[in-house]
Amino acid sequence: MLTCVFSLNGFSQFIVKPDSYMETYDVSNDGDVVGYTDWGGPYFIWYPETGNVDSIYGLAPGNGIGSHAMFSNDGLFLSGTTEGPDGPVMARYDRAGDTWSVLGSLGWSIDGTWSGGYSISGDGSTVVGNSWADTTGGYAYSHAIAWNQEEGIMDLGTMYFGRSTRANDVSGDGSVVVGWQDYNGPWKSAVWRKDPNGGYFPNEYILIDPQGDPTDEYNQAGECTAISADGNWIGGAGDFANNGNPWIWSETTGFIDLGTLAPGGMGYVAALNNDGTLAVGRIQQGPWDPELAFVWTPQGGIEDLNEYAQTTLGLDLGNNVIYSANCMSPDGSYIAGYGIDTVTFDFIAYRMSMETLDVHETAEHYFNVYPNPATNVITVDCLGNATITITSPSGQIIEQIETTGKQQIDISAYADGIYFVTAQSESNNHLKTMRLVKQ
Repeated sequence: MLTCVFSLNGFSQFIVKPDSYMETYDVSNDGDVVGYTDWGGPYFIWYPETGNVDSIYGLAPGNGIGSHAMFSNDGLFLSGTTEGPDGPVMARYDRAGDTWSVLGSLGWSIDGTWSGGYSISGDGSTVVGNSWADTTGGYAYSHAIAWNQEEGIMDLGTMYFGRSTRANDVSGDGSVVVGWQDYNGPWKSAVWRKDPNGGYFPNEYILIDPQGDPTDEYNQAGECTAISADGNWIGGAGDFANNGNPWIWSETTGFIDLGTLAPGGMGYVAALNNDGTLAVGRIQQGPWDPELAFVWTPQGGIEDLNEYAQTTLGLDLGNNVIYSANCMSPDGSYIAGYGIDTVTFDFIAYRMSMETLDVHETAEHYFNVYPNPATNVITVDCLGNATITITSPSGQIIEQIETTGKQQIDISAYADGIYFVTAQSESNNHLKTMRLVKQ
């Protein structure tokens, strides 16, 4: 199996999924990517370093099913939807046990579907999504729902009877849920905050002008699509209220319009990192035009992700053009999405790392391991004196050496698999760990 890796600087990598396209939904802090290939089909986890792909089953969106597979911070649990006793229902996947657990619904179904899971908290304890609500009396609408082990399924409700809501994302500890509220179209922002006495307080809009009229649709921000792990930053989709531009919001700063790369387009924040200092997403230009992937930072503002990848990260994208940033790991280390190969015109799925020496590390903390994956010999590169420790996933120390810079290590006798290489600097005890694939 061939994995295409593009890198110029030895830090960042742009990896294209081999063999076939996969719609990417999330990327873990370890760089694993989850997605699907067929509507209503199973989910897959792609391991970019090796090119391997594993099915985790479950039900992807499409064919009447609502579902988003999203990782917890440790990568051990995922949100989503699976086949319940009577049809598709919100669920949580346990990677260790390779099992989906049915979480429940509000007790109503339409066309055999009951509920769908859309996100999971960083600690893995809370899953959010939506469920069909009361379908009697000729109504057909959904309510946002949340689940945790202690309280089970919680109905997050709606501001207006007969109007739907959905939860799209949840903070790291499950205390803040964000999504959308329907009233007159398009979907508007919705924020639910945990009630210490149980359940969640009723949803509220995010207002563009907090002193303005909360009932004015031109003062209500569009759909909430992402939240930072600390719960302080919320990102969302633009609509007529702010010229379609993607946006972010915090209690301290209020509403921030991120601008656009295509005037007249509709922008969407797909993900925020832990503390809201990095946002990624896409801008839809028109029904037949390709989407534009963007990255936003407080320093650089909104930038085309292709240009950012090549100029800031020093990446060689090969023949590929990035169309969308679908997701980002909570720590901001990885982005995944889709694009196109300009030679074959095939759609591609990619994962790129965001680490650069200038942005994320000081020279004193620089540490790199290459090639990765490797078969015979690796080079461990760091500045200054350091202790290099290689361990197995179980924590067993395989090798430990002292180095003063570049050091080659023979790993030909290692069994194939995953290892962890940790550098501990002599000067300040700084630790950094990288995952190594031996094949």
